[in-house]
This record gives sequence, C-alpha cells and structure tokens, in this order.
Amino acid sequence: MITRREWLGLLTVLAATFMTQVDGFIVNVASPSIQDDLDAGFDQIQFVGAAYVIAFGALLITGARFGDRAGHRTVFLYGVAGFTLTSLLCGLAPNAELLIVARFLQGATAAFMAPQVLSIIRATVSDTEQRAKAVSVYAVVIGLGVISGIAGGGILVDLDIAGLGWRPVLLVNVPIGLVILALGRLLPPGVADRESRLDLAGAALTTVALPALLVPLIFGPGGAWWLWLGLPLAVVVFGVLATQQRALLARGGAPLFPPRVFRARGMRLSLFTVAALFATNSGLFLVFTYYLQTGLGLEPFVAGLMFVPLGVGFSLASAANRWLTRRVRAPIPILGCATVAVVLLAGAAITFAPQDTQPALLAVMIGLAGLGQGMVVTPLVAGILSRVEPADAGAASGMATTVTQLGLALGVAVGGGWYRTVLGATPGDDGVPFEDSATAFAAAAVLLAVLATATSLLNARLHRLPAVPANTTENPSRAAPVAAATTQRSP
Repeated sequence: MITRREWLGLLTVLAATFMTQVDGFIVNVASPSIQDDLDAGFDQIQFVGAAYVIAFGALLITGARFGDRAGHRTVFLYGVAGFTLTSLLCGLAPNAELLIVARFLQGATAAFMAPQVLSIIRATVSDTEQRAKAVSVYAVVIGLGVISGIAGGGILVDLDIAGLGWRPVLLVNVPIGLVILALGRLLPPGVADRESRLDLAGAALTTVALPALLVPLIFGPGGAWWLWLGLPLAVVVFGVLATQQRALLARGGAPLFPPRVFRARGMRLSLFTVAALFATNSGLFLVFTYYLQTGLGLEPFVAGLMFVPLGVGFSLASAANRWLTRRVRAPIPILGCATVAVVLLAGAAITFAPQDTQPALLAVMIGLAGLGQGMVVTPLVAGILSRVEPADAGAASGMATTVTQLGLALGVAVGGGWYRTVLGATPGDDGVPFEDSATAFAAAAVLLAVLATATSLLNARLHRLPAVPANTTENPSRAAPVAAATTQRSP
C-alpha cells in the first residue's frame, strides 16, 4: 500500500506536472486579452505561446540528463523554484517583449522540472502494482491539466481578479509553486550519477537551432527581413549538431540524440508524423480561440468552456484505444487522423451557418476533433518506443517530446500565419467584419484538414512497415512510464 507520506510526495510532483500542462495551453484563450492590454501585435502574441514550447522542447533532454547526474529531487526543486519565479515575471510583464522573454525562461525551467517526475514516482513507490496506479493517476492529471489550461484561462480572464485582467492566468502558479517547495522534503532524495558527463555542446547547439528555425516562421512576412536569416542559420547549426553527436558517440560519450536511435527502422518517419500531428493540434487551438472571441464575439469564459469537449473527447478515445483496436479492422491512428480531417472540413462549412447557431455546432466539432486526436497519440508514441532497445527508450522519448514541441510551435506559426493572411488584417484589431473572420477561420480549417490528411497518410506508411522483430537489436521497449511522459503535451 502507498503510505500517507508517499501520497503527499506524489501529490507534490503531480501538482508540478499539472502546472507545466496548464501553462502550455492557458495563454491560448487569454491571447486576445493579452494583445489588447499590452498593445501587442499578433506576431508577438504568437511568440508568447510559442516561446514556452520552444524552450521546453530545446532543453527537455538536457533537463532529464541533468537530473540523472545531480539527483532528481534536487533538479526538480530547483526547476519548481525557477518556474515559480518566471511565472511571477510573466504575470508582472509590462510589455509584450518582456512577456516573451519571461515565457521562454518559464519553458526552460519547466524543461528541468518535468522530466524528473516519473523518476521520482518510481523512487517513491517501490511496489510494482502500486506504482502502476500512481502512473495512472499521473496520466489523469495530464488530461486535467490540458482541460484546465484551455478552459481555466478563459475563466480567470472573465473573473478579472483584483482588476488584473489576464495576469492571474500566469500568477496562479506562484502560490502553487510555493506549496510544492514547502512539501519538497517529502520526496525521496534519489541517486545522483556524478560520473556521467553532460553533453553541454549538444544542449547549446539545440538551444540555438530550434529558435533560429521557428522565429522567422512565427513572425512571417510581417517581421523584419533579418529574422529570415534564422533559417539558413538553423540549417547550419543542425548540421553541426549532427556532426557533433556522431563525434561524441565515436569517443565513447553519451550524446543527447544518439544517432542509432535516428537510424532505427521507421524512427524518422515516426518523428515526422508526430510533428505533423501536433502542428495540426496547436494550429487548431490558436485559430479556434481567435474566431470564437474576435469573430463570434464570445467572452473569454465562454470561449474557454468551448474547449472542454476537446479534452473529454480526447480522454474517452485514449481510454477506448484497446477496445477499438479489437473491434475495428482499420488501423486506429489512420482512422483518427482521417476523423480530424473530416471534422475540420465540417468546421469550415459551419462558418456558413447563422452566427447565433455556430457556437453549439463548433462545440460538437471540437469534441469530435478530440476523439480523433485521442485515437492517434497513444499508439503513435508506443510505436516510437517499440523501435528502439530498452536502454534507448529514454532517448527516443526525449526525441519524440522535442519533436512534439517543434510541431506545436510550427502549428502556431503556420496556422496563425495563414489565418492572418486570409483575414487581411491583424487578428484582434477592431473593426474587422464578421464575414472576414469567418472566411479566415474556414481557410485555416481547410489548411489544417489537409495537414491532418497528410498525417493520416504518414500513419498509413508506418502501418505498412514490417513489424519490429522481438529479441533482436530492435527489441520492443516496455517503458510505459516513458510513454506517459512523451504524451504529456497532448492533445
């Protein structure tokens, strides 16, 4: 049985997991309010959302390796302290530029905090059966964090606590973080591997390469011309990173991205599919939020609640994956992506309905989109882990999570950029006719439907690959906790 002290320790790390989940999504619904209050441009608001996932993805593997070396509890508590402080900086930011910097730092601290959670759970609960229950609770918290982030942002903005508008959306982390730090002594100290050496060069190159790639995409044609220099810079840095990783492995070191993991059968196709899937998701979240608030004129509170069916649909489909696999002949991931594509096309058609009936129809649409997404994530992640040795499961999980963050940021860039282009104005500006907003949302929905169709085709290619043989150098991993860690940014 899990003791009372162990449960308190588990609740401590689960609260941290909840925070990281919430903050990946909570600014989406608050974006129009932030834009209005800080007199920010749409490209800046895009970067407020993307900065967090860029930093989180770029430093996640580094954070995990650092925990192995310095001790998981130590790194976790320093991560919580940093996350609490940067949340305070976010909530107090006087302008968009400082908010972007603070969000990047917040994502960086989350990257050191989040990877320690499953290791701490394993150290806290020794019994295998009880540990499985604890990991199940962890998965539930992930789902609650997503729903709370999407819906809670609208609620907090609508409450306008102490006249602070959107700021409590980020300041709410401060008291939660302080409680976690106070309870930190309940966590097991863990074992530090002082002999392992960190791949600092790989971490530095990754931290440069991802922002260099994403910043010009996020700012788009409206940004300064020199931002586009980031694209050739990213190509060069990624090339240097690949060379450095191979050289480090040849010297007997431990690279952040072991080349053998990339060379595993179907791995690169799987990672590309992950990026396409999460780009579709994040692009939908952004344009859906803006259409609800600036097109249909819904209050942030109502707009936030409109996302609840998404979380419910995702949770139901995820729970039913095994049941569906036994009863449906078609591969579930292919069917799930095809469902999302059809639903998005239906969303584009909804814009032709009377304005007062659209919210109800869109609520059904987003719920069905969640069902489709829930049919894809778990089998896709399990497939990635099955392609590597058990010893490489952590590296594969880290790669998948990094690519997930890349996909999320790309979706914000592509989906938001196309929405703005079709709108012919900056989203959130006053005086934009409803018809223009409806046209922009329909165009974005069609684009995302095309991306979902491409993801379905990628899944079909993965399905046609020969099964990974057991008891070979590509022995399937049983690292279920790692799979849970990888899915933490879904839906």
